[in-house]
Amino acid sequence: MRLKKATKKYMEVDWQDLNEFLTERFGFDEEYEFVAAEEVGNDSKTSINVEPELSKWDREHIEKVLETKKWECCQTRALLCYLCEQGEIPAGEYLISVSW
Repeated sequence: MRLKKATKKYMEVDWQDLNEFLTERFGFDEEYEFVAAEEVGNDSKTSINVEPELSKWDREHIEKVLETKKWECCQTRALLCYLCEQGEIPAGEYLISVSW
């Protein structure tokens, strides 16, 4: 049996850089915390597919974020897709690296 695999292109982002970027871009009252928001551990990588499209549900959450300046759990993909939709970041596969 052969191991099935695929080669992928992605943009690697450090989790701390992502925290600073999202906090600044959305003007959060408290710093964005990717590790807490996505419940990931040390020495891990999380893949997020970013497209310039938001579902109705994601759009409602983004509107709330923009109004309240507060982030909630599991919104990283929606935040990045919103920024992509706005032309601020490119679409594609983002690999968020966590290590402390």
